[in-house]
Amino acid sequence: MVCMADERRFSIWTILAPLALIASFMVAVVLVRGALETPTPAAEQPLQTLTTTTTAATTVDPSVPLTYRIRKGDTLSAIAERYGITTASIELLNPELNPMALTIREEIRLR
Repeated sequence: MVCMADERRFSIWTILAPLALIASFMVAVVLVRGALETPTPAAEQPLQTLTTTTTAATTVDPSVPLTYRIRKGDTLSAIAERYGITTASIELLNPELNPMALTIREEIRLR
């Protein structure tokens, strides 16, 4: 004999709740992976792009120091703006530099 209480335990939510949990987990994974993707470094860009960038910077401004030491809160674009140079020129001079992970007290070349 089947008990009536056993039949009432099954509902649509016994299927939908785990599916909703899995779906929300997958959305979170996609969002986090998208946020962690880094742009392609200048060293991996096509040679034609690098050539056009280097020809644009022909004059050397003596007010720009040779090197710069990274400080807390610095970004590559802020450093470039401060000294009136492009981020592309900084990346060309520092091919090992990861613009998304600057290290405090790391020294980079500016010209």
